[in-house]
Amino acid sequence: MRMRPLTMRTLLAVGAACLTIALMAACAGPDSETGGSSGIDAAADSVPPASLHALKWGVYLPASESFSESYGQVSDIAGAHPDYVLKFAALAEAVPAVQLREISGLGATPILSLEPWDPPAGSGGDDATAAAVAQPDFALSRIAAGGHDVGLIRWATGLRDLGFAVVLRFAHEMNGDWYPWAVGVNGNTSGDYVAAWRHVHKLFRSVGASNVQFLWSPNVPVANQTSDLAAAYPGADAVDILGLDGYNWGEGDGHTWVEPAALFDAGLGQLRALPGTQPILISETASAEGAAAGQSKAEWIARLMSHCSSQERVMGFIWFDANKERDWRISSSQAAQAAFAASLAKVV
Repeated sequence: MRMRPLTMRTLLAVGAACLTIALMAACAGPDSETGGSSGIDAAADSVPPASLHALKWGVYLPASESFSESYGQVSDIAGAHPDYVLKFAALAEAVPAVQLREISGLGATPILSLEPWDPPAGSGGDDATAAAVAQPDFALSRIAAGGHDVGLIRWATGLRDLGFAVVLRFAHEMNGDWYPWAVGVNGNTSGDYVAAWRHVHKLFRSVGASNVQFLWSPNVPVANQTSDLAAAYPGADAVDILGLDGYNWGEGDGHTWVEPAALFDAGLGQLRALPGTQPILISETASAEGAAAGQSKAEWIARLMSHCSSQERVMGFIWFDANKERDWRISSSQAAQAAFAASLAKVV
């Protein structure tokens, strides 16, 4: 996401059941956000059961003193262990082997967002965003020409030596304008992005990192803000999983409430039109709370899971569970927690 959007308490079983019943009852009335009827049951029943398929799910968890404890808490809230855990790292950082092993040991597959930039360069000050983007050392043409091969080979061999499955999400949201590797930033073109991606892919394969799958992850199309998604596609031979990032920011700061179908369908259609038949993962998503405290987000969660389960080739989603620009957490309200568990139980 543009800016990297606490630990959570386990719901008491009785409380969760009561919340779910109350939420389902509330959902029988008009939807204050969309003007139509909606809710957990309505969202789940909007697609014939025969067209639904099972989903995998994952989570991003902020750094904490005990990752295992945070993982356990979110698993308790969701009523299921995540299949994936998303982690971010900059190219210059050390391979987080200990943390990746911990994720794998808990039964989840790590998804590593490897970011070719210097994050501290954009920290602090009114021009922080501009400073973060203006990093010509990480221009795509330089990556493609081998200017960062030492770091890339270190990552490739480090991930290879782990010996278990890792999903690598290199230079995500390239069709936006908020990272130094984005198309249109630092002189980058779509062709430069394709060349850089294919160069990275070739390096990983050359050192025998066959345990690493490549996740290509653009942002959902946004009018006047994102570039052509298809032009930056590296090709089916260099991409194992297609991704798509999208958030419901709610109202304010130039944003408006957007339902899951409106948020994702255009991008999903563009992904399915690309050469190849790879599975699709909603690689980052979350929702702000809405006008109806608790209820709006709870209904959005139910619609997200139902909609993803009805979409061809969509294998699952990753929830960004952090309190940053918005309170994206599953635990932002008791209603959201109850809806997440009840909705997930229908699609996993």
